[in-house]
Amino acid sequence: MSQIDEIKNSLNIVDIVSETVKLRRTGKAYIGFCPFHANTHTPAFAVFPDSGTWRCFGACAEGGDVFSYIMKRDGLDFQQAVELLAQRAGIKLEKYQSVESGLKKEKRVRLQELLELAAAVYHDQLLRHPAGETARSFLEKRGVLPATRDDWKLGYALGGWDAMTQHLLSSGYSREEAIEAGMVSEQRDAAGDPVPGGRIYDRFRNRLMIPIRDPSGGMIGFGARILDPNDVPKFLNSPQTVLFDKGKTLFGYDRARASIREQDRSVIVEGYFDVIILHQAGFTNTVAPMGTALGTNQVRLLTRQSKRILLALDADAAGDSATLKGIDVIREAVKGENPSDTGALIRQEGDLKADIRVTKIPEGQDPDEVVLRDPAEWRAILENAKPIVTFRMETAAAGKDLSDAKVKQAIADEVMPLIREVSNRIERETYRQQLAAFLKIDERLLAFAALPEKSKPRRSKNPPLPAQTERPRNFILADPKKGTEKKERTLIGYLLHGLGEPGDINLVDREFGKVFLPSVSVEDFTDPQLREIAKLYFEGVGQDSEPDLAQFIRDRLSEACVALFHEIWSENLTASSSRKEILSATTRLIGMLRLERVKVSCAEEEQIKNDLPDGDEMKIVLSEQIKLKVIERKRIDSLLAKLKRNECFTEL
Repeated sequence: MSQIDEIKNSLNIVDIVSETVKLRRTGKAYIGFCPFHANTHTPAFAVFPDSGTWRCFGACAEGGDVFSYIMKRDGLDFQQAVELLAQRAGIKLEKYQSVESGLKKEKRVRLQELLELAAAVYHDQLLRHPAGETARSFLEKRGVLPATRDDWKLGYALGGWDAMTQHLLSSGYSREEAIEAGMVSEQRDAAGDPVPGGRIYDRFRNRLMIPIRDPSGGMIGFGARILDPNDVPKFLNSPQTVLFDKGKTLFGYDRARASIREQDRSVIVEGYFDVIILHQAGFTNTVAPMGTALGTNQVRLLTRQSKRILLALDADAAGDSATLKGIDVIREAVKGENPSDTGALIRQEGDLKADIRVTKIPEGQDPDEVVLRDPAEWRAILENAKPIVTFRMETAAAGKDLSDAKVKQAIADEVMPLIREVSNRIERETYRQQLAAFLKIDERLLAFAALPEKSKPRRSKNPPLPAQTERPRNFILADPKKGTEKKERTLIGYLLHGLGEPGDINLVDREFGKVFLPSVSVEDFTDPQLREIAKLYFEGVGQDSEPDLAQFIRDRLSEACVALFHEIWSENLTASSSRKEILSATTRLIGMLRLERVKVSCAEEEQIKNDLPDGDEMKIVLSEQIKLKVIERKRIDSLLAKLKRNECFTEL
């Protein structure tokens, strides 16, 4: 039994879902309102304890096992979900020890407890210590209410050199632990190296303290603002530690995650107090980077909850520059492409149904000032956010003479390549008409604008993949009697070894489209590790920054999935097959997987429906779902019959 299976078997999915969803038993299943979309009318969310799975029969139309539930609920990747559930099940993860960078789980917990103690001490000093009066006055002037102050556990660091150091040492924490948690600084020599056994002293002194937490709410560090205007820097974060990486952290994300999911939009601002005051005013889907440019890992946190992202930065020139960089980072994070090619972001919007918009704050003001003056004004600023193309158009024209022909040409050269990347024809033509009107030229002239440059291939930082036996058409056909997990694994092999080109998967999609079935996607996989590999496969065939598809996938895999990917990649497939046979085998396997799931889904839904009393709204919903599933099953049967008669891929 694998550790993944051991974790599944050790946990009750009903107990875990019940932490956030009120469930009621209906026969062998449990139903409730889906936590992933707004709905207070019909409880269309079901948990099946026998199979350890969950499914939403409503707007989400998603489902999975306990790992996928935790990933979606808490905004975690698969590796993080495994670690969290393993800890809950009391299972030691030897296989994934490397992801902790050699840090034992007990040490991580110990350091978090140290930081929780420090946060409690700072908070108490803010509330009760006479020296905390300056900090209390500062918060009052910034509009932070006492309830908000206490809820965020804001604190105050005393002005002495070792108050916190002594408190931690007297509480049983070692010198090394205080250093590892980033709470103290070490005495250093002339070369800047720590003096062995030298003096240690408080890193934060006479500052307002802001706790920083990970996505699950655990303490990982502090942000500290000056109270004395003569001190520098204005903001001081915890240093890089085993717990805290500012490039992977979003301030307020632990609080904003659920709201982002519920509102289906995240808002990115720049500062700690912007986030705190906006949350105080009810705008709880707001986060901020850690005083640095927005990073790829930070954006990935957001896109797990919603593909709708709004950048709300300052109105000055630096703000525009930061916004443009932020746009490129969002594109790189979601699509994994070269950040120099801004047009890739437009492609990503079409591919992933993303909606990325940009807004500006009134010049000379911060978001917290705006919302304290008038929450309706802030709401209007958000609602007036503009699409990327429009923002780029206005940014390119800012401060320039639009009557100058060369200026018009330069703006067209910058904006038209982005417009060409818009996948939706109506949107694309609308943007072109908008640009023509903006420049006051005939829109037909814009057809001659420059095309975007090709992205340069990205050099891999990872070691080369395991060697393969050369096999341009070496392929083994799947055993239809194998279980779902085996079929899914075989399908990954098909995709990697037989369908490595975008044109191949498009041919498969076309056969599904002929019988009105959806295209092949990550939704054809239920195993969380295989889903991660499949997701990267579909991203990889749609990009051109990394010509080696397998390397593209390997570069982006979490450590928890690397071993499985290498196993599949290195497998020796021996049966020689033609291209048509490979495509037919792949299509047949996907059809078989879908047919199995439709049968299971119908049985589960029929079971719940029969257990519900007559007149229950959920019973009506399930009846309609079953009808749709019956239609889907007939279409899959039709496709499988066509494959058997050799009526697919007739052009090959």
